[in-house]
Amino acid sequence: MTLEDVNDSLKKGTVIFNAIGAHIPKLAGPTLACCDATSLPNALNMYVTGAGKKTSAPPHTDRQDVVVVQTQGRKHWRVYTPPDPALDSLADMYARGKGEDTLALHDLEGRHGCRKLLDVTLNTGDVLFIPAGFPHTTDTTTDAAEGETPDTSVHLTFNLDTHVWDLDYLSARRLALARSGVPDIALGQERESDNRYVGKANLLPAEIRVDLFDALPLGLLDEDGTGEGMIDKSAAELERISRAIEEETAEAVPPPVWRETIGRVRQAGIELVDIHRDMYLAAIEEGRTRRSEKKMTEHLTGEAKERARAMTPEKVQRLSLFRVREYYERIEQSKAALISWSRSGTTIEEGEGGGASSAKNELPDNWEFTSPLSLGDDVEADLGGAFFQAKVTRIAGDRYDVEFFDGDKMDGLDRQSIKLLTPPPVPSSDDGDTFDTTGMTKKEIKKMRRKLEKKKQRG
Repeated sequence: MTLEDVNDSLKKGTVIFNAIGAHIPKLAGPTLACCDATSLPNALNMYVTGAGKKTSAPPHTDRQDVVVVQTQGRKHWRVYTPPDPALDSLADMYARGKGEDTLALHDLEGRHGCRKLLDVTLNTGDVLFIPAGFPHTTDTTTDAAEGETPDTSVHLTFNLDTHVWDLDYLSARRLALARSGVPDIALGQERESDNRYVGKANLLPAEIRVDLFDALPLGLLDEDGTGEGMIDKSAAELERISRAIEEETAEAVPPPVWRETIGRVRQAGIELVDIHRDMYLAAIEEGRTRRSEKKMTEHLTGEAKERARAMTPEKVQRLSLFRVREYYERIEQSKAALISWSRSGTTIEEGEGGGASSAKNELPDNWEFTSPLSLGDDVEADLGGAFFQAKVTRIAGDRYDVEFFDGDKMDGLDRQSIKLLTPPPVPSSDDGDTFDTTGMTKKEIKKMRRKLEKKKQRG
């Protein structure tokens, strides 16, 4: 966006700069400090709203715990207790008021059973914490001081991304069941593309649901020995919650898997924190390089100065558009490794001779980014450098439009910017017959393939 684009958008509402801490060197330092203070992967967004907007953000909930820092102007906030998920079990409690979901202000304290917690105006320098799932709405109609011209509101939001990166008991339970090859009879939603925060999970008794949706304990990702010491306690809590949901399913999980799962989630979380730290350090280093280059050319004038400060191919590659991509690719690899680990307990089968047997015609390793897409496919798409859940809404040649889980849309993405979540149909034999693999593990795919091959041999 150009400055002119930003100014035009401000006339309509709020301009949001997602993941700005990874792109702007001056904001990378505070974002890195938040990572270090919490030992959690986090992102920083910036919101710019003109004065006098009656609704700068309609009522909605977020998937992250957020720390709001008002850096310029004033903004009025109203924050409410979460709606009861059981009243609308098909709604994602962390994405209310987004996409096709409606969360009208006049319904919050009535139909949704919410209670207003805060009605406050943030001034420059004020800080506000809002937990994930708590509805909030904002405006900039606050009165200016006498003789003062209302200023544009700018605030930074530090996102503590526990639910985004599967650092909660609900996600850990799903990984443990997958690792054990145990079907989730109680809650379902075993496909990677399924939204785990909707459906049967919302109908659990409130005390169980709250514990299930809770983030893993703060400090688990610490590397000073504190985190390692929290694994046993977290594993015991995971098993307790799982048994409270449905005893038979939890009983089918081998006891060591609970601890193994927490340990592997901790490892993945530490990797994510390290990747985020590296990303912000790279932005800080870029800022130093730019200041150094500027200082070295301050004595120049005219054309000599223009040539020295011209955008070269080397400088282009240092732009955040290219610099940040490397780190999000590493994030995707870390996420994929965690999923692969959870499935590895059920993908190797013993052959007749006692060795591991493998199926023919396996999908290519990169099928997520190469297989054809169809309208309505559940995917993850690149939003400002990070991949988030979305659906394909339009296909035009080799370009795709998507709508994200929170209602945001992005048009004209290339195939490498979209990750397919459900494996496409694969050949069942060498003659190219196929079957639907939706919701199937690799073990189930292999069994189905063998069954079809035997049937064909008999025929």
